[in-house]
Amino acid sequence: MHFKTMGLVLLGVFLFGLSSLAGGQRPVATPPTGGQAQTGATSTLGKKNPGNQKQPSCAQEAGISQATIQQRRSIMENTRAQVEAVCAQSISDAEKLEKIREIRRAAKQQLDALITPEQLQKLQECQKARAGQHPAAHPRAPHPGGPCAQSPQQPQ
Repeated sequence: MHFKTMGLVLLGVFLFGLSSLAGGQRPVATPPTGGQAQTGATSTLGKKNPGNQKQPSCAQEAGISQATIQQRRSIMENTRAQVEAVCAQSISDAEKLEKIREIRRAAKQQLDALITPEQLQKLQECQKARAGQHPAAHPRAPHPGGPCAQSPQQPQ
């Protein structure tokens, strides 16, 4: 009997020694393999849960293509550049305003030709709904002095 007790003690010491040689690491638990799918959070491998996918843009929901979105952006940037060029001219304020109105009228015609009224309505409804979900970070304030007025931060 004495040999049995000694054998068990030596076995325990041996197993303890092995675990400390392994750096004290514990075995990793394996997920169940009973056909159950993992749901909920993102796994450690970076695989996203389908429920956490990014919401489509309002333009996509309205059926507006990426190419059309890019065309609209280009028209708006071009309009902004044209307005800035008019503001830099040395003509009367009344003439500047008239030229800017013409530029904006032409831009609106180009923009209206890109999407249907139904798409525009869906886009605006989606944007309004999403804006109601989030507080405005920078509410729009009226710009005193018209389109050519300089803001107080810019040198005159």
